[in-house]
Amino acid sequence: MEEKAARAYDQAALKYWGPSTHINFPLEDYQQELEEMKNMTRQEYVAHLRRKSSGFSRGASMYRGVTRHHQHGRWQARIGRVSGNKDLYLGTFGTQEEAAEAYDIAAIKFRGLNAVTNFDITRYDVDKIMASNTLLPGEHARRNKDDNAA
Repeated sequence: MEEKAARAYDQAALKYWGPSTHINFPLEDYQQELEEMKNMTRQEYVAHLRRKSSGFSRGASMYRGVTRHHQHGRWQARIGRVSGNKDLYLGTFGTQEEAAEAYDIAAIKFRGLNAVTNFDITRYDVDKIMASNTLLPGEHARRNKDDNAA
């Protein structure tokens, strides 16, 4: 429904850009939502909006490229349009976060610094990922904690 989509857009815009952003409906319409979003990160709030959507499928994750496997319930990661415009299956994982990290590493490998990732790109050693001939496992693709502090 058009109005529901416009309201979901408004709520995401308010979370990302604050109450001075341009929205479709009056700010007063969103007082309850503004309170709700205070205790959520942007990512959590967008996941919250997606879960309320009628188009949200069961088994979907709050992370890009991650879904629940229909047979065994583990989390699987895929990235689209990489090898001849086909999806690339990245494997199954015990947690959504591990699957999301696998997606991020593949996104960086195939799309470089312009990749849209689940976690902040500074979490990863982009040069190491780009230089590798394979898709690195998460523990080898992350920056050292010392690097992040610097």
